[in-house]
Amino acid sequence: MKSLFYSYDMNVDKAYIIRIKGNPISEEKAKNCAESCLNVGMPFDFWDAYDGTGDFIKTPDHLSNDQIMSCIKLTDHYLVRAEVCCALSHISLWAKCVIQDKPIVILEHDAIMVRPYLTHTVFNSIAYLGCNEQAQKGWNIFPTPPHGTDGPNYHFILRAHAYAIDPAVAKNMLAHVLQYGISKSLDVVLRADIFPIHQIGLFAFDDQDGKTTIEGRSEMNRSNVRIDNMK
Repeated sequence: MKSLFYSYDMNVDKAYIIRIKGNPISEEKAKNCAESCLNVGMPFDFWDAYDGTGDFIKTPDHLSNDQIMSCIKLTDHYLVRAEVCCALSHISLWAKCVIQDKPIVILEHDAIMVRPYLTHTVFNSIAYLGCNEQAQKGWNIFPTPPHGTDGPNYHFILRAHAYAIDPAVAKNMLAHVLQYGISKSLDVVLRADIFPIHQIGLFAFDDQDGKTTIEGRSEMNRSNVRIDNMK
């Protein structure tokens, strides 16, 4: 044990690109994401994801004996396998952030980095790194980033494709899913009224080319989801 004290280290370890190993769509997108990281000088590594594209959930080898992940349970039975695997993959990185006690950047395979994010800017907060609407449509950037909403009283992160976390907020995010399970899709779990979410600039966006590894998404819980461009 190195120390019983928190490090309060705000220097980002690296970006972790979530990819489904062996899946052509995911591999292609992850390669593009990696090239964007290289182009802007963002250290990165690939993070092999849980795979729900087949008839069952496949656990990546590096997480096959992970004790924390074995404690995560599913409490929403309307999610499709790929949605569950997406959530599990993100949660495994939250746990990594807590264990290594250093901030990380989390990128889904469709993310494109446009600037390096090397220092976490707000303690105990999720740093939203940007979205397609800001990069391609000229949306303004405010300290409070755009929200996805499921009605006026339920706001959450707008697509969890590119964000950074520090150990303090990662601990709270992990504790939430340990207590309540995977109750909704990953982005909807990250509620803006529970977890601080801020933005200081455009660092990344999601490349919306229409290709996806999540098929058969349930519309029961997502039919009313919309976007609010917060100020």
